[in-house]
Formats: sequence, structure tokens, C-alpha cells
Amino acid sequence: MYTKCNNKNTGIIPRCCSGCALLGITVRQRTSPQSAIPLPETTSLYTSAEQIASRLVRAVGGQACYISLVGNAGRSPRLLLAVGASDLPPARSKDISPLLRRTRASAEPVQVQVDGLPALAIPLMNGSRHLGSAILVFAAESPFDPQQVLAAAQLAAEALDAARRLAAAQLQAEEIAERARVREIQVSRNLIRGVIDSIPMGLVLLDADGTVLAANRAISDRVGLDPAALVGMHYSAAIGAWPDSPASKTLFSGQAAHTRRMVQRADGGQTLLEVSGFPLFDADERPVQAVEVWEDITERVSLQTQLVRAERLAAIGQLAASIAHEVGNPLQAIQGFLSLFLEQCDESLPNLQFLQLAEDEIERIVQVIARLRDLYRPRADVVAPVDINELIENVLLLTGKQMERYHVRAARSLDPSLPQVACVADQIKQVLLNLVLNAIDAMKGGGELRVSTRTRDEANLGSVIDIVVADTGVGIAADQLPHLFDGLNTTKERGMGLGLYTSKAIIERHMGRISVTSTVGEGTTFTITLPVEA
Repeated sequence: MYTKCNNKNTGIIPRCCSGCALLGITVRQRTSPQSAIPLPETTSLYTSAEQIASRLVRAVGGQACYISLVGNAGRSPRLLLAVGASDLPPARSKDISPLLRRTRASAEPVQVQVDGLPALAIPLMNGSRHLGSAILVFAAESPFDPQQVLAAAQLAAEALDAARRLAAAQLQAEEIAERARVREIQVSRNLIRGVIDSIPMGLVLLDADGTVLAANRAISDRVGLDPAALVGMHYSAAIGAWPDSPASKTLFSGQAAHTRRMVQRADGGQTLLEVSGFPLFDADERPVQAVEVWEDITERVSLQTQLVRAERLAAIGQLAASIAHEVGNPLQAIQGFLSLFLEQCDESLPNLQFLQLAEDEIERIVQVIARLRDLYRPRADVVAPVDINELIENVLLLTGKQMERYHVRAARSLDPSLPQVACVADQIKQVLLNLVLNAIDAMKGGGELRVSTRTRDEANLGSVIDIVVADTGVGIAADQLPHLFDGLNTTKERGMGLGLYTSKAIIERHMGRISVTSTVGEGTTFTITLPVEA
């Protein structure tokens, strides 16, 4: 007989403590009033159902158990299993399935036969919820107690329900974890994509056939395509010739490959690129992919060139100091004696002009040596307030004879309210004289020299003045403009390329800047910007 259970339970069949012991299932008390739910040891629904069915068969002394659990909303079977049927005649599915379906449609147990053996078809209920159905098969000579079977089946139903809910919870937890993992991967991918896109160097990943697998923003901007549009395209269709590319060479050799390319910019200028290919290997150390890196080295090469030029200029300056010391004194003596001789000569002296030409050339040599000496050892002149308009007038007065000789007209537009500028007057005068002489030299056939000044405010420098020197001469070619202020760069037959280089150095020492615009056949304009206060 059954022992009396002190627990209050719900369901169509009372639960008994001896039934729990028979099934060997641990019952954990919930905080809910209706809750002693058997929790299976595993969260796999099929394994849990199999364990529950095996214990149910042992508890009631049966031979086999067939269980069918309904799917979503009870419309179709979700899980079918058979336990302990190996010693029985083969139960054909066409015999079992109708019994299980008939049991699912009923709320009461039904006594049936399976392959001639007595069996009990039981609806599996937990409260009012229909979970599925079970068929318990017994040996012919072993009578069974239907009430005991129903009590055990009720416990099994609750255990199955708990197993289903636990499996659903586990599935939901796995789905949440998977979604979190996907989000984490997406965040990481976005972070990596952001970092790669922020790299100024172009990056492209290619497979062994030259198909683009990934590309960053820098390289897509250079070829004019979106990074996503580049993916899947062949290198030759999107970027350039594949056989000559560093990526192709590195895939062939398994070693890094490098080359340089000059490409045209949208603004008409040119950019020098260093293109490098790096192999990616598989587990057998075979190159299967390649990364190609595009780096703009225009500025770096330009700086290297400027550094070499600066070193050359420094060497020249050092040499000039030595020349000035060794040659300067005797040259000044020659210049002095020649000037004295010219003063005592009659103007009717034959070939007098040759002596005057010699005097001019000696003066030119003296000036060249002085410029070279200043490059190596600039003078430490005193900064003082200077009237720039007055300085300009002095320069125009000094160059008046040259302008007359070449029929150049001087047009002034000087701001009368121009403030005085803290600067070294002689150095600024040297810059202005150099610009004016260059302008006259560019207008050998006549023209107009326009000099203007103005005051304005700048965010970084505060109050500044602009000095504009413009001519209507031959102009300067566009390819020469970027190198105009480089040392030893000249467009004159007799020039040394030091005038504008020195002028720029002087203006920059005054915390200012000098710029140039020019059109061939129309003229050139130089603009000097100086802060009012040093």
C-alpha cells in the first residue's frame, strides 16, 4: 500500500513520497506554493527524458516505455523516444504512433496492447497543461497496479516538464550568450575597422588570385571606390596591374616586396607612394594571402632632399667664411685701388668702360661672398620699430636707375596708417631690395612694378602687415614654384639661387612668412606677412 504524503500537491493524481523514492528523482522545493519540481541532472532534454523514462520503467516494473512530447502549442511531436524495448518483439511505429496520438487527445489513461503485451497509455499532464503521452509496456505474467503507475507517471510528467523548461532556459541563455558574443565580435570588428580606417596609409588584403578581401578608407579614397565596393573585385580592375604589384610578387616569392609609384592627385599635383607587399602564410608556411601597404612618402622625400640641400648650404657657408677671410682683404684692396684709379682717369680715356665693368664685377664678387658668409654666420642685428613704408621708398629710390634703364614704372599703394613693425631694418631692406631687383630683371622689356602695404588681424599672429610686390614680367613656370625658395635653385643665367632662400630665412626669423603666386606671361606676386610686434 501507499504511505500517506504530507505535502500538498496539485495535479489530477496525488503525489506520494514512495513514488518519488521509486523514481529516484530529487525533488527541490520552490518558493512557489505548487512547486516541488524534479530537476534532472542534465540539461539535455533528450538525455533527461531518457533518464526519466528509464527510472519510470524500473519504478513500476515495466518492460518498456514509449514517450512522445508535444512541440510548440501542442501541434506536433517535438521529441520521440523508446526505453527498454530491446528485449521485446519489435514494436512497429505504425502501431505505436496511433496509440500515442490517441492518448494525446485524451485526458484519461487507456489500457492497450503492444505486440500482444499489456500496456497502459497515459497522458502526461502537469496541472492542466498537456505535455505529451507515454505508453508503458509490461510483461504478460506481471500484473501492474494502474494507480501506482499513474502516480509514478505524474511524477515523470512533472520531471519532464521541469526538464523541458530547463532545456528552454538553457537554450535561451545560450541564445543570449550568443547574441552577446555576436555583439562583442561586432564591437571588436567596428573598433578594428575604425582603427584601420584612421590609418593614413592605404591597406588592402588580397587572396592568392588577386581578389580584394578587405580594404581601408585611405586606399578606397585613392582609387575612388567605397571599401565595401572594393571587396570582391580583382586587383587589376580596381587598383592597377596585378602582375607588377608588390602583392603579386610577394605571393610568388614569399618575401616582402617594395616599389615606388608617382600618382596624379585630383588638384593636378603629384604624390610619391611607397607600395609594399607582405605575405600571409598558412599552416604549411605557404603564402596564401598578401597585405599591400600604400604610404605617401612625398613629404618625407622632400624633407630628405631639403636636409641634403641644407647640409650642402652649410658646407658652402663654411667655405664662404674661409673664402671671405682669405680673399676678402686683397679683394677690397683691389677694389679700392681700382676706384681710386677711376676717379683720377679722364673720361676720354680709351677703353674706360672696361675698367668700369671690372669695378662692377668686383663689387658683385664682394656681395656674393657677403651673402655666403651670412648663410653660415647670420648677423645678430638689433630689433627696433621700423616704418615699413619709408623702407620701401628707400628701396625704390635705390633701384630708380635700374627701373629707368629697363622702362619699368613703379606704382605705390602704401597704407598711411601702417603701424611700425619690430624688425631688423637692414635685413627687411635686403629682402625688399632682392624682390624689387628680381621684378626688374623679369621686366627687361618694360612693365609695371606694384608695391602695396596693408594692416589686418590674424588669429595666430594678432595684428600683422602685408607687403605685396608684384610685377608684369615673364612669370614663373608652375613646376618651378614649389622649389623657388630652395637654396641653390635659380632661373637666372648668372644667379646662384641664394637670394630668395636668404629672404625666406630672414622673414621666418622675424616670425613671418613669404608666399608667391605667378602666371607665365602675366607676372609674379610676392606677399610678405610680418607681425607688428616681434
